[in-house]
Amino acid sequence: MILKIAWRNIWRNNKRTLISTLSISGALFLVILMRSMQLGFYDGIIKTVVQSYSGYVQVHANGYWEKQSVNNSMEVDDRLIDEISSITGIDNIAKRLQTFSLVSKGEKSKGSIITGIEIEKEQLISDWNKKIIEGSAYFDNANEIILSKGIAEYFDVKMGDTLVLFGQGYQGMMAADKYVASGIIDLKNPKLNEMTIFMDIKTAQEYISSENIATHLIIDKKEYYDEKKIAEDIRKTISSDYEVMTWKEILPEMDQMITADNVGGLIMAFILYVIVCFGMFGTVLMMTEERMYEFGVLLSIGMNKVKLYLIVLLETIMLSSLGVIIAVVITRPISNYFNKNPINLESFGEGLGDAMGEFGFDPVIPFSTNWDIPISHALFIFAISILISIYPAIRILSLNPVKAMKE
Repeated sequence: MILKIAWRNIWRNNKRTLISTLSISGALFLVILMRSMQLGFYDGIIKTVVQSYSGYVQVHANGYWEKQSVNNSMEVDDRLIDEISSITGIDNIAKRLQTFSLVSKGEKSKGSIITGIEIEKEQLISDWNKKIIEGSAYFDNANEIILSKGIAEYFDVKMGDTLVLFGQGYQGMMAADKYVASGIIDLKNPKLNEMTIFMDIKTAQEYISSENIATHLIIDKKEYYDEKKIAEDIRKTISSDYEVMTWKEILPEMDQMITADNVGGLIMAFILYVIVCFGMFGTVLMMTEERMYEFGVLLSIGMNKVKLYLIVLLETIMLSSLGVIIAVVITRPISNYFNKNPINLESFGEGLGDAMGEFGFDPVIPFSTNWDIPISHALFIFAISILISIYPAIRILSLNPVKAMKE
């Protein structure tokens, strides 16, 4: 009965109800799309940079991160892998061995990061096969290497060309050998594309003259698990001879950039919510003041003040619910569309894609389809409506029926 009365009351003034509903849905529409775009962009950055470079969590020997040298590498055995694998939330673990070398072909030379990898494990972490743009995704022979897109273009490499690598091996040993280009990979990160060469980890170990060592353990997490909690669990499980870092510790600049941009988005959302608050409060104020005589009559014939307040509260919640439903219904297909068809920044002007590339980001913005976005903002709107209903509660609970009817 109360629900029916509340529903009828909000439609006593159709224009006011429509204006209030549209103001709520309009603001929520902008907030949901803005946050979907922001959080989708952050997810894209993290996926591009974290999966292709750092992993969500890394394990090194103590001191490696401060001085990144193969001399500070670690020996990785099955026991260490098993200890880490036993932790809840870990999806895959891959060994990497990184060192720096001079690469030359003909009269050209260039510094490069040589990364020894386990192809099968990398495929599970970073969709390795999808990034190969030419040649093979695997190492069929021990002397084969896969070049990043930028290095291949710099040396004008064709499949089967030979490149010479020269650098420092383990514990002062000389590292030098010839390798055949078997593939080209696009890492979707311009900075990494300019300097990375991949080879099988066993070949890399032979190149630096040391067996069974690695500089990193790259750890991929299952969806919805917190990498910080995983890192803490790893520290408790393995020896103190290792250092454990999350991607936020490895890439603090990127984390700070995301945090700062996220705060800007929340400020914009707050401004829109302030506008919504005033609109909703104005509506509730008018709905309350113009019905004081009606409230006086209802109280005079025996209606309980609490029940009367519940009717007004339901009216406020119904009003906000209409706005929320309209906003969610409209924004959901838009978010889904731009999730599958991301906005390409290069189409907005020349050089914009290159500018993004300089920061190591892919110049596309996919929208997030996470239900947390509309649900969290819808709950915030409901919280606002309950707070606003405090005003009619005060007016009703302090109402003198006789005085209200006279006025």
